[in-house]
Amino acid sequence: MSESDVKETQALLDEQAGPESAISRRALIAGTAAFAMGASASQAMAGDHSGHSHHHDTGGDNTALVRAAGDCQIAGEICKAHCQTMFATGDTSLAACASSVRDMMASCSSLMQMAASNSKHLPAMAKLCSQILTECKDECEKHAEHAECKACAQACDGCLKECKKVMT
Repeated sequence: MSESDVKETQALLDEQAGPESAISRRALIAGTAAFAMGASASQAMAGDHSGHSHHHDTGGDNTALVRAAGDCQIAGEICKAHCQTMFATGDTSLAACASSVRDMMASCSSLMQMAASNSKHLPAMAKLCSQILTECKDECEKHAEHAECKACAQACDGCLKECKKVMT
């Protein structure tokens, strides 16, 4: 995602300023950036093979894991923004949820990068990330009456399934 794309998105969102626009803007920009990163990784892994007949052994295709980690980051941004909205009203019942989402997003960022580059440390990162994803999923499921928390738990579950495929 280029800097001009971010500025253009920001300008469009500024036009729609309202009481929830700051949170929506952050979630949209973060989600767009995470999607762009995942799409770039997928394109890089796919490569341009037009006119080439040689073979590249990358040791595995982690596209599904890259996408699942990106989905977690997007769902996490939305869940975290919802938690912040609740905090602004004085409701701190989602404090543990926000904390687990923060940890999940940090771990999924690393996981996505390691999966995209097929890092030799990917199995260990997937194992650690699985523990963090489980904690986040469990915490978000406690608040499943909030659509944002429910969606985050589902994204964590999807990423957990992909992590298990690369763990050793």
